[in-house]
Amino acid sequence: MIRHLNVSVHEEQLSFGQKLELLVRIINRQSIRPFLDKLSVTQLVQAHHFLWDTMVDYHVRTQDREFRREEVTKNMVPSAKYQKMQGCDLRIDYCKGVECIWSNPICAGNKVKNNMEVMAQQIMAYFNGVKKEKKEANSAR
Repeated sequence: MIRHLNVSVHEEQLSFGQKLELLVRIINRQSIRPFLDKLSVTQLVQAHHFLWDTMVDYHVRTQDREFRREEVTKNMVPSAKYQKMQGCDLRIDYCKGVECIWSNPICAGNKVKNNMEVMAQQIMAYFNGVKKEKKEANSAR
């Protein structure tokens, strides 16, 4: 999961308008992929962080149970499987961390975008009022 980011002053930041555009696309049930495809690597990392935080915030505001990251990540392609699908032989921690996004921006960028599409689907479920009962969420453990 991409959680920390050091961005130099010279790199382009994800703007407030871009964050709004991302949310509007989700609210309008539009694909976020065309938007994500236009972002620089730095902006993509920032958008990932923003979308994850937004998803957690919407969960807290709409659900009657604690957020469990596994409820979302279970719908994402695991890093080891993604690496195998791409024919990549780098260490698994490269794919799981932020190293690969800088050295292999196309491959890692696609993985990040795929994960963001899963997050967008989860946010849409919150907008639709989908709630899992505490019993149901606990039995999934």
